[in-house]
Amino acid sequence: MGLKVFNFICENGHTFEAMVPSIEAFEEQKKNGFFTCPVCNSNVISRALSAPHIQASSTQKDVSQNTVEAMHTVYKTVKKILDESEFVGDRFADEARSIHRGDAPDRLITGTPTSEEVSELRDEGIEVLEIGLKKDRSTN
Repeated sequence: MGLKVFNFICENGHTFEAMVPSIEAFEEQKKNGFFTCPVCNSNVISRALSAPHIQASSTQKDVSQNTVEAMHTVYKTVKKILDESEFVGDRFADEARSIHRGDAPDRLITGTPTSEEVSELRDEGIEVLEIGLKKDRSTN
């Protein structure tokens, strides 16, 4: 079965695309907590109106395999970041500012900043990478 691209929207209005084998697979992943918004990590997700793109040809299957391999590489990289970082939760913005000013030790941190906090940090010249996963959630 080929992968299908669907549009989704979270409770905060962020829209994004995801490749899933079927809408049933999405529902199962969502039910098990494995499907979150890549912008804000919300797990309140619904399907947005879209026309699914079904991959059917052998060329598309090759592209699909490349996509799976790329996703696996991203997964391994994100897992390494999460494993090697300190999770500071909702204190992320304050901790990032302290590190930036030199008031706290320089280290890799992850947390749960709001979209507004991320925007403010970037305006202050503090680099923030949004990876869309929670450290306290097992990855699959």
